[in-house]
Amino acid sequence: MYATNMNSDLKGVVERISGMYFRIESILSLCMDGFMKHKVAMIDKANAVSLAIHDEENELIGLLSDKAAKATEDKYLIKTLMAVVAHIEMATNGLDGILRCVKEKVNEGVLFSDKGVHEISHLFKETLEITKTAGDAFLTRNEVLKKHITDKYISLGQTVDAYSEEHEDRLIKGICQPRSSSLYLNVVDSLMKVVGHLQQATDKIF
Repeated sequence: MYATNMNSDLKGVVERISGMYFRIESILSLCMDGFMKHKVAMIDKANAVSLAIHDEENELIGLLSDKAAKATEDKYLIKTLMAVVAHIEMATNGLDGILRCVKEKVNEGVLFSDKGVHEISHLFKETLEITKTAGDAFLTRNEVLKKHITDKYISLGQTVDAYSEEHEDRLIKGICQPRSSSLYLNVVDSLMKVVGHLQQATDKIF
């Protein structure tokens, strides 16, 4: 938990950062639905949420930078919060890449194999679960949650490695087409970047 005597402005920053985690959850949910249901409208909604996160990040970095220049206390906390915001921004950049790929997939009518759809769906769900846990860890600074996120990140990396091998087999056998392959790999890579930055953001608060 954060100190009960924390500066009121910093309490407000913590609350706003917590809201950014919720927005990432929203983007993931909308993107997953857009992917599964081939609905561009859901991707457009997710893009709007992403823009809100980027705007929030710019405002918070500006606010925290000003506070860091003037503060005699809480400098370490301010630096930590700036690092968390930066990682959330980079995670959102990863989400932007996913949104572009999913929108292209829907607009171009690109099809994935049933196995590919299952794999992407699983990775979305795992990323969403990690995001929720990261948001809780940010607010509570709970060591158990931190370890859970680290373990899930490692496990997800192993899953992605296995999926990549299976994907290569599908490509060789002609089950997966080159255009589908490019989009699939970009989505998988971007999801891992999202999780990686959320894991790093969590590390910063301990």
